[in-house]
Amino acid sequence: MASHQSFPVICPNYCAPNRINLQINTDKGITYDINSNVVFKMKDTLFSLHNRRVLYDVQGNPIVTLYNKIMTLHDRCQVFRGESNDQSKLLFSMKRSSILQDSKLIKFEVFFAENKNESACDFRVIVYGRKSSCNVYAGESPTIIATMNNNGGFNVNVHPNVDHAFIVTVLMIVDDMEDYEASTSVDVDIHRDDNKRIVPSVNDFFSVKSWMG
Repeated sequence: MASHQSFPVICPNYCAPNRINLQINTDKGITYDINSNVVFKMKDTLFSLHNRRVLYDVQGNPIVTLYNKIMTLHDRCQVFRGESNDQSKLLFSMKRSSILQDSKLIKFEVFFAENKNESACDFRVIVYGRKSSCNVYAGESPTIIATMNNNGGFNVNVHPNVDHAFIVTVLMIVDDMEDYEASTSVDVDIHRDDNKRIVPSVNDFFSVKSWMG
């Protein structure tokens, strides 16, 4: 990635001129730096209509709020600035776009709030092998801006001039993926249609996509 490129999605203060290594304890929702200092904390909010989580800095200031809109077909998570759910504070949305079962690869797309038609994503996230690793790309380009390897938690390398609060937020959404699948799983009834094609009888988008590969 060219050194002059910058991706200050949440705040320019989270863009460092050098690579940053972070370790996310996914069980506790805590992110540590290379010296084991706490950088971010993710907390659940009970009794909310949507699955709601808030990312805080080390001083306890809210950075972003994540809402998982489970009624949508595309497993969409909306991310707002601070503790708001006001649409004027919407920063970006992230949705699952495809599942390739044979390769155990899942693709997510990230869209800025101003990207209304979503004809092209602003970032994409490719998750491999049941979250064994992950790459975050700038748009549909080959430019990798962050990588993750699963070592029991998420070991993260954030490239220079990339918002590491944004990367942590994206990866916490990825971490939530299995919980969402478990809560929405349905049985798939396989049958043949009038053209003798084998098709699944199910309305659940993700079960269909997973079966189709």
